[in-house]
Amino acid sequence: MLGKWSIQARAFKIPLTPFAHNFWALVEPKGEVVDQIHGLAFDPKTRMTKAIGNSSHLLLAIHDHTITWSFQPNQPIVVCILGLETVVRERWQAALNALSAINALQLRYPNLWQHIYKMNSNSIFNTVGQIMGFTTPAKLLPIPAPGVRLVVSEKIIKEFCYTLNPIDYCR
Repeated sequence: MLGKWSIQARAFKIPLTPFAHNFWALVEPKGEVVDQIHGLAFDPKTRMTKAIGNSSHLLLAIHDHTITWSFQPNQPIVVCILGLETVVRERWQAALNALSAINALQLRYPNLWQHIYKMNSNSIFNTVGQIMGFTTPAKLLPIPAPGVRLVVSEKIIKEFCYTLNPIDYCR
């Protein structure tokens, strides 16, 4: 739609599994992704992010428009808001404002077998979605995403939550 920006929930289908890595994309009117927010493993030794990690890594919320591995043909996408750039970017900015608080928690990335019951990249997706004012991010995409029902911090959600006006609440 001409002149309309969007925030999209996207699912990266993890090869050879029935599961997905969910992430957020900020998309301009011509369909170009201009920013992304992911939960990723971060190796403190190499100072590099990784798509998959283990308990020796940190779980960080990262925004980076240059991540290309996350795009797939026929990728599940749900448009969560479509509107004028200023309106859409206000929600996106609420999420960006929260990233340093999320990362300051110094959360450990789970080992592979722990993704079902420990916070992981999909938990970042859920938390960031709630910060942007989307009430049920865990239910948006059709592919199972371990950890998507968990939140990183209720306190951070409340502190950084996007609101249309002072009487709106995320929860």
